Amino acid sequence: MKKKLWILFVLMLMVLGSFFFAFRPAIAQTDTTVFFSPDPANVYLNGTNSQVVDVWVGDVVELNAFDITVEYDPAISNLSSWETGTFLEITKGNCFQHPQHPIEPGYFQIICTQFAKPLKTGSGVLLKLTFSGLSFDSTDLTLTNPSFSAGTPLVTLYPIPINGTLNVTYNSTIKPTTLSGSFDLQGRTDRGGIPVTLSLGQFVGQGPYTVPTTNVSGNNLYFPNVAMDLYTVSTTQARYLNITPAMGKQIALLANGNILPPLRLLGGNANWSDNIIDGHDVGIVGGQWGMSKGDLKPGETLNGDVNFDDIVNIRDWALVAGNYGLSSEDAYADWTP
Repeated sequence: MKKKLWILFVLMLMVLGSFFFAFRPAIAQTDTTVFFSPDPANVYLNGTNSQVVDVWVGDVVELNAFDITVEYDPAISNLSSWETGTFLEITKGNCFQHPQHPIEPGYFQIICTQFAKPLKTGSGVLLKLTFSGLSFDSTDLTLTNPSFSAGTPLVTLYPIPINGTLNVTYNSTIKPTTLSGSFDLQGRTDRGGIPVTLSLGQFVGQGPYTVPTTNVSGNNLYFPNVAMDLYTVSTTQARYLNITPAMGKQIALLANGNILPPLRLLGGNANWSDNIIDGHDVGIVGGQWGMSKGDLKPGETLNGDVNFDDIVNIRDWALVAGNYGLSSEDAYADWTP
């Protein structure tokens, strides 16, 4: 019961707060501004595709609450998230939307109020807005009729809005590059179809990229258009020991002509999700011994066929027995991209 009363009390405060601008005397304050930083702001489509834009107040006296509306072109950018700034002692819990103006693409209005905190004088960040890019272009960031509750006693202030610009563009310093390599599979002559992944880039945030190998001699892996960055290499080949992201096999791509050292994935991992060849794999091969692809019922898999020749036989057993006890960490400890 006490919890319900407390929730009701908080809701009443929020509703009352939404009207404080309407019922207080309105004055102009020519020295107080609201503006964006950085301005212009850049969202790089070939980078992290993310940009935090701060909404600042400049030269305010005894601020307690604000009503901020930001408009932008929703065909060019998207407001991914928002946080309160550090100038006022508020959290998201002290903020709410105007009941008649729901947040929608291209339009964001928020009302935030301090409760039982000292009034603030000076300049600082009111909001932190995170934008992502949708198309290559520029959009105005427009502050529409911002208003404050400030002073002693509290009155409504109308600061001078300074609109900004958000450019959705490409970072010319991030160049595309290439990566090639040679991968094959123990016990198989077909070298195609091995999924090789480069993780999300550590610095500019492009990726992840996944490319399958091809069944050709020499280099059979090629990433044609990858942003220069630091990536973690991994593989996800069924029934083989894989390079996992946790192993931290990283490569820095700096210019065209990047080449991975050759790698042969070891077979016998019938229970291939655990990346260790042990009794589980022996059991799978033994349990499917002599079966062929034509013996399967709908929905069944022939995981005992570790070399993918469509039958479980001595060749599969040789791979399991020959690599028994190996884990991915052991098998590829010396492989360095």
